[in-house]
Amino acid sequence: MTTTETQSASFRSPEEVTVGTVVFDRDADMVAVVREVKGLVVGLERPTGLIWGVAYARLRPGTQREERQLQALAKLQRARKRGMP
Repeated sequence: MTTTETQSASFRSPEEVTVGTVVFDRDADMVAVVREVKGLVVGLERPTGLIWGVAYARLRPGTQREERQLQALAKLQRARKRGMP
């Protein structure tokens, strides 16, 4: 594993969280993409369309592996929308 893969630090402030970043939500135990940052709450979204908000302190940057997992989920979701199982 690389240093990026073992990263587990939380964000120290909401200003560190940027829209479009892949993050891991410790409360939901899921990887997601940042949609918006409103004060201390960060809006997240998964390729399935699931949207939720969480306190920025409960997030950590996503690893490269988690980013690949999210990309694979997005690919699967696109295939399902086209009618494939």
